[in-house]
Amino acid sequence: MNVFSACVKAGLIATTLLSAAFAQAEAALPSAPDPLSSVGKVVIFLLLIVGLILFLAWLVNKTQGQRLGGGNAKLKMVAVLPLGMKEKIAVVQVGNKQLLVGITPQQITTLAELDEPLTLDEGAGSVSFQDLLKKAIRS
Repeated sequence: MNVFSACVKAGLIATTLLSAAFAQAEAALPSAPDPLSSVGKVVIFLLLIVGLILFLAWLVNKTQGQRLGGGNAKLKMVAVLPLGMKEKIAVVQVGNKQLLVGITPQQITTLAELDEPLTLDEGAGSVSFQDLLKKAIRS
């Protein structure tokens, strides 16, 4: 046996061992994720997020409607005129009387009692989220 044939045999054995080692290493690695399953997860997650946003919009609409529209029949907000970021004038119906009140962050002051009551416009006091969204889309 000469040196050349010994080197060839050693090279063949080394190649065989290395290829077996690579085959075992590839088998041990986790397979790549299926891209379709990742897209499905993303779509499901996005649907959950959109559903959460719609639920929160509905919840805000319901709670704001109760707060402004009058959950109490004896006390109603008839009209509101914003004067600044936090200041406004409002007409509040209390029983049979209507009061003009000034609202600031520090206090609420009765400005006058109206001799001629304003008519209650049921739809004007509360604006639904749906109407605001339609108005925003049109503009």
